[in-house]
Amino acid sequence: MDQRKGRRLVLFPLPLQGHISPMLQLANILHSQGFTITIIHTSFNSPNPSSHPHLTFHFIQENLSASEASTDDLVAFVSLLNTKCLVPFRDCLTKLLADVEEEPIACLISDALLPFTQAVAHSLKLPRIVLRTGGASSFVVFAAFPLLKERGYFPIQDSKGQEPVVELPPLKIKDLPVINTRDPETLYEIVNGMVDGAKVSSGIIWNTFEDLEESALATLRQQFSIPIFPIGPFHICIPASPSSLLTQDQSCIAWLDKQAPKSVIYVSFGSIAAVSEAEFLEIAWGLANCKLPFLWVVRPGLTRGSDCLEPLPSGFMEMVDGRGHLVKWAPQQEVLAHPAVGAFWTHNGWNSTLESICEGIPMICMPCFTDQKVNARYVSDVWKVGLQLENGLKREEIEKTIRRVMVEKQGEEIRSRIFRLKEKANHCLKQGRSSFESTNSLVTHILSLETFTFHTHLNMNPKVHINLTSNKVGTLKSKREADSMERQKESNVQQKKGRRVILFPLPLQGHINPMLQLASILYSKGFSITIIHTNFNSPNPSNYPHFSFNSISESLWESEVSTEDTVSLLTVLNDKCVVPFQDCLAKLISNGDQEEPVACLITDAIWHFAQTVADTLRLPRIVLRTGSISSFLAFSAFQILLEKGYLAEQDSQLEKPVSELPPLRVKDIPIIVTHDTRNFHQLISAAVSKTKACSGLIWNSFEDLEQTELTRLHKDFPIPMFPIGPFHKYCLASSSSLLSQDPSCISWLDKQAAKSVMYVSFGSIVIVNVTEFLEIAWGLANSRVPFLWVVRPGAVPGVEWLEPLPKGFLEMLDGRGHIVKWAPQQEVLAHPAVGGFWTHNGWNSTLESICEGVPMICQPCFGDQLVNARYVSHVWRVGLHLERKFERREIETAIRRVTVEAEGQEMRERIMHLKEKLELSLLEAGSSYQSLERLVDHILSF
Repeated sequence: MDQRKGRRLVLFPLPLQGHISPMLQLANILHSQGFTITIIHTSFNSPNPSSHPHLTFHFIQENLSASEASTDDLVAFVSLLNTKCLVPFRDCLTKLLADVEEEPIACLISDALLPFTQAVAHSLKLPRIVLRTGGASSFVVFAAFPLLKERGYFPIQDSKGQEPVVELPPLKIKDLPVINTRDPETLYEIVNGMVDGAKVSSGIIWNTFEDLEESALATLRQQFSIPIFPIGPFHICIPASPSSLLTQDQSCIAWLDKQAPKSVIYVSFGSIAAVSEAEFLEIAWGLANCKLPFLWVVRPGLTRGSDCLEPLPSGFMEMVDGRGHLVKWAPQQEVLAHPAVGAFWTHNGWNSTLESICEGIPMICMPCFTDQKVNARYVSDVWKVGLQLENGLKREEIEKTIRRVMVEKQGEEIRSRIFRLKEKANHCLKQGRSSFESTNSLVTHILSLETFTFHTHLNMNPKVHINLTSNKVGTLKSKREADSMERQKESNVQQKKGRRVILFPLPLQGHINPMLQLASILYSKGFSITIIHTNFNSPNPSNYPHFSFNSISESLWESEVSTEDTVSLLTVLNDKCVVPFQDCLAKLISNGDQEEPVACLITDAIWHFAQTVADTLRLPRIVLRTGSISSFLAFSAFQILLEKGYLAEQDSQLEKPVSELPPLRVKDIPIIVTHDTRNFHQLISAAVSKTKACSGLIWNSFEDLEQTELTRLHKDFPIPMFPIGPFHKYCLASSSSLLSQDPSCISWLDKQAAKSVMYVSFGSIVIVNVTEFLEIAWGLANSRVPFLWVVRPGAVPGVEWLEPLPKGFLEMLDGRGHIVKWAPQQEVLAHPAVGGFWTHNGWNSTLESICEGVPMICQPCFGDQLVNARYVSHVWRVGLHLERKFERREIETAIRRVTVEAEGQEMRERIMHLKEKLELSLLEAGSSYQSLERLVDHILSF
């Protein structure tokens, strides 16, 4: 105990009633074990600190708007919390760690549904333990979500609701823990984030006990290589302290005192569940018709669109003649412990289910969403301590079910079984029994966790984070294990220093940049880097003194160098580079000294010929795909699209959906205008097939952005995949631009108001005709919004630069517009004055816009830009798509919608959400960080 008195624990609950209560109960349990407790809590739904004087509270400002604070869509709410709490939580935790006057912090304990805290804790070198406030049985189901999705159980079809989930008996498809939401994909992301975050934590605490969920706990111990501590039931470990967010009506206890033993049906559906007015009336008449006493909690907001009891028929309470008692909220533990209560009609939230078991009260199950469905199935079919309302809310079934539990012999059998579970629940907390011993193990585990000296100058900038030595992920089981891991880490660093990686970029601006960024990332991980490059569009080696450059002569004619037909250029490059590339690569391999052998070749996906060369020289080839995962999914489906006639559709069919690739339409299929369409199809086919034959695939993307597409590709490509992006966020930018950047635009931006400027740039290849150029100009002028416009020389064929502009155009704008030939785009997008980005949706531009939280106007021209724009506008919903190409009135309207109107603010909020997810992915234990670690290990395995 003496050792514990010098240790502080920081706890962070999810701010919902069913999560706050068990976290505060756990806080009291750990306080009783001698630890000092600090609670970090959101301002939203904050508990009253005066009810917990022995705990220290720190409140953070998550800045939820009134609409965001609504729990009508719980998925959106939880997702939003995980992004909006990141910065204030990290700042608060950092401050607590730096406070030398307080006891040292042993660990963080946070709710499983706050997975962002895992990355924050690891970045601060603080162990995180997870509290899962639900049952172990439901968590087994959540952990199986990827498998269930792969096998077609999701999305759930009502017609199949009664079919069994063969992988998870005794569940039916209707029991799978989903919830109605506007965005089902976000639900899958939240669940996967919760499970993945728990897997890399330092342990999981469960509010359950071994005798209740022994099988589920055994399954989890097999799947999760971390300590698991089932120490529940929390609420009977210690005296209750008020944690309810609603005022409890004590009048119900006095009413219960007047009722006969085991005569009352207690009805409560928790703090969030809502029913329709029709369902409310069915509940009311079912209770009235059963002729039994009832205590019914009708929470304000229980009935959608009604404050409280308005939907009740006139005279209802008089009709039940004192047999019913209605309150807005009840002291539930006290109610369930009352001898008058004979059954509990419940939504089967885990707290309610466990409290009912602990008091030996049979249940009527009416689950609404998520884990409640699993809990209800276990209550009715595994533990057999309740009955489930299987056919919805119908007064006849309600009446019949209540009487089966309360009056008939079946109810007596149920009561006998739940009384045995009650005895086991009380027994497990005694000395030498499972929960008692598990609590002791938890205390010992917390005291054994390795702590780190915290430095207030710790830099968490993702751009430099890659250079920080990574701390251990998972449980720090012992000092000996920690020392062993550090020795292995040092060995890996030495191993990397003796390995060389050869990279071969495609010589186009949008492909050179990410390849050189990848080179810098791998260099920072200890590898030596050699770049093979064509003479055409070659970067300046002096900008990369730490790389070795080898140029090859591809012998392109002047007519072949034109990028007006990109397909023709790429085909010629794949033909003309074979011999010089193979000669150069063979020479590098033969000349490589023993201290720096070549580990592998990394080439652009479009260099399909490189796979054959690598195979010939027995060198592993890893592919870098510089575009999005979403667009590559479309490219990989080209053969099917060709067979089904999509690639030959007429203009009249362009709006037709591509049913194989939602949400794409025919017009969004990533084609490129070329004089030889067949050649284009062959180029795509070769790039895809040779990628399938490579040793791995690197993506400049991150999992939270393209999780669904990544999962689909995994099925078709049996090779390792490494989504490690965004590349440009890892390290300081170095100049890989083939065009001279004009820094004057930054000075101009400095003079503009925050988020007022529309930045316009269509990349390094896109061209427009004079008419389109003029429509752009007038659209910008008429919007009355400040703009920064990149007009690349050659962007208008046959024109040097700005000649088509009307005379006096710039003077007319009176300083509201600034035009440059090329801009430092990353710096521009990061500037606080920029409020929107009118873009061609090349992948680099799209990703850079997301990284800086800048909404987009989408003007795709060809190839993957078409797919990217569709995802920006219709999947991520962080931009508008200019569907009718260049038309000044539509341009003006779109600019104002994004920069001035409410619609633009909504986009900005969504893209800031993506930005925060992106930043999390780069922190230690984040998806891109972990994927990069896997890539390094993969290269070292060759």
